[in-house]
Amino acid sequence: MMAKRNVVESYIDGFDHALGGGIPAENIVIIHGSAGTMKSSLCFNILYNEILSGKKGVYISIEQSSLSLLRQVVSLGFDISKINIEVLNDANDVIKGLSRLKSGDPNKLTLIDFGSIRKELRKKVKGKVKNEYEFGPGMITSILTMAQTLVQKDLCDIIIIDSLTALYSLTKMEDPRSDIFYLFEYLRDLGISAFIISEESADNSYTRLDIESYLADGIIHLQLTERNRKVTREISVIKMRSTSCNNDIFTLEFDGKKFKALYGGKIPLV
Repeated sequence: MMAKRNVVESYIDGFDHALGGGIPAENIVIIHGSAGTMKSSLCFNILYNEILSGKKGVYISIEQSSLSLLRQVVSLGFDISKINIEVLNDANDVIKGLSRLKSGDPNKLTLIDFGSIRKELRKKVKGKVKNEYEFGPGMITSILTMAQTLVQKDLCDIIIIDSLTALYSLTKMEDPRSDIFYLFEYLRDLGISAFIISEESADNSYTRLDIESYLADGIIHLQLTERNRKVTREISVIKMRSTSCNNDIFTLEFDGKKFKALYGGKIPLV
């Protein structure tokens, strides 16, 4: 009898069979798409349901504030009272916040809000707040140090990084290729499942640098397609290591309770 594979479900009805049963555990997957394709909501959906099933999760929001994110998911119908949420959003208290977290806390979601922290770290020039502000070159190291601490506390089986695009925009990287290689390989060494959100670029490439596509174990693409004066969300698997996947394009729908993938490889009926 063949042993059951260790996978992370997509929690999208009708889509896991396209993934060969699910996303192999400990894979690093890029969730790529344009604005409005529900990338963050889809990732939160995976994280939320994995936590309900007994896993511990971490959501690192680099640009969107924790309050905005939680309002967004509540508006979609997620009952966040079912999970134990810890928000870290104070630049002076992140380390203290990590230290006070209890190891192995059940149903735990740790939400690290760099969107709020970023506002606290604004540079002031001649007494005025500078319009443009960035994190220093140690941003990636900070993210990974936090992830490592949470893994050591048994509080991180799955992590969402939202987003790679914001990381590029807000971080001064002296050697972007080396820094991104370090990010991916460190996450891989932690032995956790990772989902990294990436915004679609002007040239429709899946990543800004060539290296990310090769470093990632999987790429899931979300897109908006106009048909008959109606915009349809679609989802497809571009690549997924360690599984035999179906690369058909599926219509992606959210009915207020769950995500559904319909009409694989076919034009929608509506």
